[in-house]
Amino acid sequence: MRRKRIIYIDVIRVVAMIAVVFAHTCANVLIKGPTANLWAPANILVTITEVAVPLFYMISGATILNSNKTKDLNYLFEHRLVRILVPFLSWSIISAFFFQLINHGLHFNIAIHNISMLYHQPVLTAFWFIYPLIGFYLVSPAIKAFVDNVSKSTINYILILWFITNIFLPNLAKSLPQEYGQFFDAYGFASLIFLSKMIGYFILGYKLSNIENKDINLGLHLAIFSIGMLVAIINMYVISRYSLQSKPFAGFLTPVLLPIMASSLFLCLKKFEDKYPMRLQSNIESIAPLTYGIYLSHGIIIELVQHVIDPMNYFAVFPVALIICLALIWSLNNIPIVNEYLI
Repeated sequence: MRRKRIIYIDVIRVVAMIAVVFAHTCANVLIKGPTANLWAPANILVTITEVAVPLFYMISGATILNSNKTKDLNYLFEHRLVRILVPFLSWSIISAFFFQLINHGLHFNIAIHNISMLYHQPVLTAFWFIYPLIGFYLVSPAIKAFVDNVSKSTINYILILWFITNIFLPNLAKSLPQEYGQFFDAYGFASLIFLSKMIGYFILGYKLSNIENKDINLGLHLAIFSIGMLVAIINMYVISRYSLQSKPFAGFLTPVLLPIMASSLFLCLKKFEDKYPMRLQSNIESIAPLTYGIYLSHGIIIELVQHVIDPMNYFAVFPVALIICLALIWSLNNIPIVNEYLI
């Protein structure tokens, strides 16, 4: 029997995937800086896409921590880890050889070296996202036991503690001159209260997924998201345009607002559960299972497209790369055995 999908989770998954692909098509323009054509819209749009990674972790927490299967270690090692690790390793190997070949000519020993260093660093920078996710999967039975047996107030306490120690204080320390920032830079194990700053999003997604739709104030969360995003865009634009990176508090607002904006967007999209048009639901349900494969393959596709289309023209690169990714992963998904290794 086909598993009934949760439409708002799939909507978030597809929206986040599109945002990630777009952000990476803008990399060349952002690296060149304000002198590049179309830099300003790229800077604004990439600021908007920063909610994508938190949203990915949040929907992972929402699905995994709400599932009774999470308690089963056999299921973890026989199914969940296999589904994330096998495609990750496969695309890491493909990517190592591809980028070696296309950029430097194939040097087999260098590609093998990059693959052998996987535990130390990803083959592609974009793959960093997978490493914390694997960690969350490994400790998910313990986190599941925790959230199932504590009160809502305790979960709120953990999230507040996470926000202060992993979001607010570290970014405050970074945003201040060294002589002042050092007072907010945690010592030793104080900075390791959590396994990763991303684990808070994992738990946050679980908490938000259990809020009843009737209790979600759509107008309020739309306002929070919109105002937060506007502040973040203005902040990042002014910093980049006027070279204010070294000024006090220059890089403070955007990362601190990020969990708030991601939470409000998550709740807005959840509020529409059962209200999405049927055609949209059908399309989303078809695309959502392909998003992991698209995430793993999009670096290669963007590189190939940028050999044909000017890399600075991200408005052209993005739709072409996205369509090719969708077509590729859809095709691979329909090939038995292959789909088990690459999707």
